Amino acid sequence: MNINKLQTAIELTQNGKFKEAENLFLEITEEEPENSKVLSAFGLFYISQGIYTKAIYYLKKASVLEKTLGTLSALGFAEFDARDYENSAIHLEEALKYGENPDIYNRLIASLFEIQSGQKAVEFSDKMYALYPNNSKAISNKVKALSQIGKLQEAEKLCVDSLKVNPNISSLWHHLGFLKELIYKDDSQACECFKIASNLGSKNADYNIAVSYQKQGNFEEAEKYYKKMLSNFPNHTITKVSLGMCYLKQRRFKEGYELFYQRESRNVKSFTNNLWIPKTPIKDEIVIIGDQGFGDNIQFVRYLPFFKDKKVKVAVREELQELFKQNYPEFEFINFNDINPKTQSFRITDLAYVLDMDFENIPFSEGYLKSKNLEIKSDKKKIGLCWEAGSSGHRTMLNRTINPEQMEPLMNIDNVQLYSLQYQDSFCGNEKYPQMVNLAKDFKDFNDTAKAIKSMDLIITADTAVAHLAGALGVKTFLLLPYVSDWRWFDDKNTTPWYKSIKIIQQTDPNSWQNEINELLNLLSCKNI
Repeated sequence: MNINKLQTAIELTQNGKFKEAENLFLEITEEEPENSKVLSAFGLFYISQGIYTKAIYYLKKASVLEKTLGTLSALGFAEFDARDYENSAIHLEEALKYGENPDIYNRLIASLFEIQSGQKAVEFSDKMYALYPNNSKAISNKVKALSQIGKLQEAEKLCVDSLKVNPNISSLWHHLGFLKELIYKDDSQACECFKIASNLGSKNADYNIAVSYQKQGNFEEAEKYYKKMLSNFPNHTITKVSLGMCYLKQRRFKEGYELFYQRESRNVKSFTNNLWIPKTPIKDEIVIIGDQGFGDNIQFVRYLPFFKDKKVKVAVREELQELFKQNYPEFEFINFNDINPKTQSFRITDLAYVLDMDFENIPFSEGYLKSKNLEIKSDKKKIGLCWEAGSSGHRTMLNRTINPEQMEPLMNIDNVQLYSLQYQDSFCGNEKYPQMVNLAKDFKDFNDTAKAIKSMDLIITADTAVAHLAGALGVKTFLLLPYVSDWRWFDDKNTTPWYKSIKIIQQTDPNSWQNEINELLNLLSCKNI
């Protein structure tokens, strides 16, 4: 190996002469294409330039020739920065076979959390903490891991004990803020923790301060901190979208959607390269893509009839296809893989924005879906029950989910038969309460769910897809809305402009549903319910 040439290339890089360095690296690799040290050095050069695709290419070649701690960790770091978390986790875990380093553990654990490999993230968090118990990142990862597996009190204790020793670890103040939210539903205390993190130099804390203020209904302060976050990170998509939802919560339609539209749509963009750009004309041939959750698709499918003069294909998940096909036979429903990537495409949750139809006159609030009934014979009042929300985020999922134990008073009401519509049942409510008839066990798709809902006299549900489906079917529904609700319910306390058949019963104490269950018991005692 020409040591002098390689040293010159490295010195050129250090002196900022990147083009000359790159040319020299290329010359060296042509001379010695199978030299792992040269390939690795070239990969590190590209990492220094933030050109991760090329860095990964050369580091992979180097690692095939010779596996070392340096090459594998550099490859894993490059993949992490390129957001290829799956491969990053593979190569960083392999790197640990050749040596140990807290930075490798930290990136590996972050990658595992990103790909939702929770058990392995916990495993390596434990290993890192055992090796580096005084390392602030090791402590933070341990706290996050404990939180992930539901050991919230243990996570809080580790946070508090560590902050007593060193109160200047901003990441631990972050975690403590989240734990105040999760354990005590105390957004005021959470906000104070996030502010301490901010004062310790964490610019990311401004986002969580904004979220806390928004959850407390202080939209003015929330907006201020969202904008502060964007002043430091102008391209931070999550902050833009959250500020958009803050505006939408206040019915500020145009301001809200301009930002909400900018949300990440990796899944959608993997099927199309012609996503509609705001203010551009709608073409005669289009495809509408079901993005986000099932409830979102059900809520916004109401806007389909306004595209009846176009040639429209609609791509939604299989669980929704049969229901939608029966209700909108004039449209063609397809699988995501059948999308023509060149066809102008629209996300289904953007349709109100596309049509410029604000929240003052939401269409078809009386109901817009139809379904057959299940044949259920009962002399009692038939009430469908759903308690658990699905979501990719802990903040959202836990906020909207109700432990079925809190619904026990509803289980044995005279002249009422409860029917479970709960398909995913983390709390095992269907097993614990056999007095409910479990209809959900036979659900294959939302067409089956719709038939069950149409057979009920009343639906009682948490904020789930079942709520949207019941409202879309025009079935009388009591929606148990959490203390902090999603933007689409605005600040409405009793009714919603989205669905005339829904009565909102909103939580008054973020730590308990007792008041709302008592209200339900009173309502169910009325003869006209």
